[in-house]
Amino acid sequence: MTTFKDGPAKGQTLMLRRAAMFLRVVQDPNGEWDALDQLGDTPKPGERLYAYKITFPVHMAHYCMGGGRGGMYPVASYSLVEPQPTDQQMRTEPQWDAWCKAQVQKEKPTP
Repeated sequence: MTTFKDGPAKGQTLMLRRAAMFLRVVQDPNGEWDALDQLGDTPKPGERLYAYKITFPVHMAHYCMGGGRGGMYPVASYSLVEPQPTDQQMRTEPQWDAWCKAQVQKEKPTP
């Protein structure tokens, strides 16, 4: 179960299979929320994208749900990233990957 503390997705709860350090959260034109949590996920045209960063700690929980959706899910919470990356940086995997790596480098303590 993944929740969002602030920003446009505040109050949303998603059942995601992964808890990445940085997460692209999407809102479709109908107002439905999802996240690009799986490797290879790509945004659809018309979806709005928002970058979120995980807040620790993360733990796993087993959920019993119908329709074969039960299983182990991460329990995680995210906060909106400020400033947001550009839309182009979030829409392509190579640019998203480069942006995420740059953020991690910025956060590394200097010796």
